[in-house]
Amino acid sequence: MHSRFLPGARTLLALALLTAPTAAQALTYEYLFTPERIQSDRQLYLNLVVQDSGVPRATLEPLLPRMRYVTTDLPIVLFLTRASGKPVDSIVTLRTRGLSWAQVFRDLGVGYQPLFVDLDRDPGGPYHTIWTGYRSEPTRLRLTDAQIRDLVDLQLGRKWAGMSAYDLARARARGRSVVVAVADKHGRPYRAAVAGVPPGHGGIPPGHGGVPPGQVKNGVPPGHRRVEGGVVVVKEKDKEQGKGHSEGEGKSKSKSKSKGKGEGKAKGHDKH
Repeated sequence: MHSRFLPGARTLLALALLTAPTAAQALTYEYLFTPERIQSDRQLYLNLVVQDSGVPRATLEPLLPRMRYVTTDLPIVLFLTRASGKPVDSIVTLRTRGLSWAQVFRDLGVGYQPLFVDLDRDPGGPYHTIWTGYRSEPTRLRLTDAQIRDLVDLQLGRKWAGMSAYDLARARARGRSVVVAVADKHGRPYRAAVAGVPPGHGGIPPGHGGVPPGQVKNGVPPGHRRVEGGVVVVKEKDKEQGKGHSEGEGKSKSKSKSKGKGEGKAKGHDKH
């Protein structure tokens, strides 16, 4: 059975199928490079990690499809990029070979010391065993991927949470994650944006001149406003027109009242 597609058409179709996932992922991870696209605490944390790394978007973005778990692997990749001085793509390549993070550390010649900066005493909780093991026999310490991820989050997150690594680890032991601590410090401006109000507008949509929707502004009730380009515009002439309407209605009522009196007098004369 012959294919319905010409050779040139098959080539174009193949290229489209190859580029489609990349384009979709670029949209998915736009929040890494554009603060206005952030919609969650985790996305805020990852955006800060990327901005702090100094790795250009043109270098980092093509590597994202090669990472199995971007949200958990990316902070470690960028942490190791700085600690080892190696290019970010070489670290991603080691990880894609199936190596654990402990093996990647060894292959790069990076010890665990950068993971324990500012942890001068036992923070307890899930870090107790790790910390005591590092203090007693650092060369024999074996860390899992999850443990390395937690320690990297402590070292990166302390910059933006305004806390020492020790205090952040103590908070983590009490159930407050690093990501939440960082978001608490930054105030979560994206929550207002998600609700339809961009940050900096004090809970009032732009175009309302400081007056919430549905309330009177300068004597002009709702209904005398119009929307231009998605912005609510209040015109003073609308207010004047409103006065004119009310004055006109008042005059017509007084006229009808006097007219009624005249008719009553006329009927009285007819009876005589």
